[in-house]
Amino acid sequence: MQPSIPLGRIAGIPISANWSLVALMALLVWDLKNGVFPASDPGQSGGVYLLMGVAAAACFVLGILLHEFGHALQARREGMTIHSITLWLFGGVARFDGFFPTGAAELRIALAGPAVSLVLGFGLLGIAQVSAVPLAVQTVIWWLAIINIILGAFNMLPALPLDGGRTLRGTVWAITGNLDRATHTALRVSRVVALGLIAGGIMFAVGSGNAIGGIWLAVIGVFVLQAAAAELRASTVAPPTGARQIRDVMHPFTASLTPNTPISELAAAVASAPPGTAYPVIDDGEVVGLLVCDVIAALPPDRHARARVADLMIARRDLTLIDPETTVATAREAVSRDRWGRALVVDGGILIGIVDLVDLTGRRFAI
Repeated sequence: MQPSIPLGRIAGIPISANWSLVALMALLVWDLKNGVFPASDPGQSGGVYLLMGVAAAACFVLGILLHEFGHALQARREGMTIHSITLWLFGGVARFDGFFPTGAAELRIALAGPAVSLVLGFGLLGIAQVSAVPLAVQTVIWWLAIINIILGAFNMLPALPLDGGRTLRGTVWAITGNLDRATHTALRVSRVVALGLIAGGIMFAVGSGNAIGGIWLAVIGVFVLQAAAAELRASTVAPPTGARQIRDVMHPFTASLTPNTPISELAAAVASAPPGTAYPVIDDGEVVGLLVCDVIAALPPDRHARARVADLMIARRDLTLIDPETTVATAREAVSRDRWGRALVVDGGILIGIVDLVDLTGRRFAI
């Protein structure tokens, strides 16, 4: 995906838009103005149809953002660190550091997005039926209701990286306890679904005369096929070139906190910290925990004055500790099982660094 334009932060999560989103919105506005809305609500002027199209497209993008927030907030509840949300041509992507802690967690995170879309869609459907608003507004609400229901349902196709594919993998993983088996099962199904979308798109374009709709369906199939291949490569990723031990890829820590440090003293610094930043918590020379800054970003400001680091940190007993001679392969396996997707590097009882799954794989996971 090409570089994106930052749009700000919501609930501490950076939001950005890829340039391709502009193409999506332009195509959507054109189709709504010239085809969908004139057929649904005839007799309006061209200016009204344009305004309806712009409003519907903007609200549709907002619906996509809410869909991704469904994933992101559920992932945060599962203890994961949210890196960012990016809106682009095929919808949205929520990125987070580390991997799913369990199959059940992946299942819950995957279902959260479609659940938001379906609730939004059926809620708008109810509003459209009972609200006394101008016909043009009602037409836009009806379209938004249907498109959000379609978005939620389509995402449940059992193909990675769609939510249905992750639901399938999470289910198999939860039942079998074997992530590799679950991943390869989901990938096999993904290829079948992708080829079906490509074939169906071609037949739809030829048989119905709707070339644009058929081609778009086939393009989605190609995207799913390529994304499934990328998912397979990610599941078997090799260690970074030249890195044999964890000391080659770890981040030496340059700052630490004490358990009694007030959160109010950290809030300003955390606001400008990169997503996923974490600080070890030291007490009398001993590591007693780890504070992930995203937790502070999500804390209501009125609680900053009362809270201390000890209230929000991950306790030492729940952390993964490794020594600097640990191989990258061994460390990756340990970190992938860690709920927070990271480990502290300790040498002779002294903390010397920190490492996360991004350091070990060179990529962030997305949904």
